[in-house]
Amino acid sequence: VVAEGVYDYNYYRIQMNKVINYLKQSFPNTGFLILSVGDRDYKTEEGTYETMPEIKYFLQIQRQIAKDNKIAFWNMFEAMGGEGSMYDLVHDKPSKANFDYTHINFRGGRFIAKKLFEAIKDGKTNYEKGEIYAGE
Repeated sequence: VVAEGVYDYNYYRIQMNKVINYLKQSFPNTGFLILSVGDRDYKTEEGTYETMPEIKYFLQIQRQIAKDNKIAFWNMFEAMGGEGSMYDLVHDKPSKANFDYTHINFRGGRFIAKKLFEAIKDGKTNYEKGEIYAGE
């Protein structure tokens, strides 16, 4: 969905709100989690790789969708390491992402899955302690 030069993702927000509403009606006793977009790089004119500026706009929209629908949100971009993390994952030994600087590979999937699992466990522990995070 994230495209070069696109900074307005309101159309996506509108459609996702409809999808989430449909899912909530279809599965009324189900919790939902939005996993954000991860880091994605582009090659600059100087030949270096940097995070696409559009990613941050899309993250804001995804966070807003979660807030609008009162559902959980997990920031995979931050879990990956934030700005410039895709470059690092591509050049890890062994690599955790593909040389398209967009997609993680199997090792990257395992890396992210472990972080998500830890976040869910921490959330459960905090909930049991009565420490409920209401979000932004």
